[in-house]
Amino acid sequence: MDGRRVFVGLPTSRDLAEAAMEFRQSHRELKVRWVKPENLHLTMVPPWPCVDVDAVCRALQDEATRQAPFEVTFERVSFGPDSRRPRLVWATGKAPTGMPEFSGRLLAASGAPGESRKSFLLHLTIARFNLRDYGTMGVRKLREQVVWTGTLDSLCLYESILKPGGAEYRELCRFTLTGGAF
Repeated sequence: MDGRRVFVGLPTSRDLAEAAMEFRQSHRELKVRWVKPENLHLTMVPPWPCVDVDAVCRALQDEATRQAPFEVTFERVSFGPDSRRPRLVWATGKAPTGMPEFSGRLLAASGAPGESRKSFLLHLTIARFNLRDYGTMGVRKLREQVVWTGTLDSLCLYESILKPGGAEYRELCRFTLTGGAF
């Protein structure tokens, strides 16, 4: 059995979702697929095929009880992840203390394949596009300073369902971050 395509993320706060929506409204000319506000999240463990969702949810619940919420600030909106071959519009900032370590603990607890990231970039994908559409977008550079702040206080296991128009996300379990910082 291949399993379900899942990933672990921190859903955005209302403040962050509203900031992303304001950006979207002021950049309607961009030919992109905007991420729905309810799907905005910070990915902590990238997608993998999972056969035991219940076990992963139990592990995530344990980690959520050990981790305090994160206060985050996004400082820039730009094309990413590669400026030469962009495919995203994302907001980036400096990861708060403890977030890279938390990501590593979640990777280990979830049983997802891969190694802990050596560096952790705080990023929030707000839109996607195909590279072939980049040339017709009319905008070659995007590098706007922003100050988007919010609290990330929940941890989710999402299922990513790939569709022709883009991925759809479904929450499989959600837990509030209630613990103290390590």
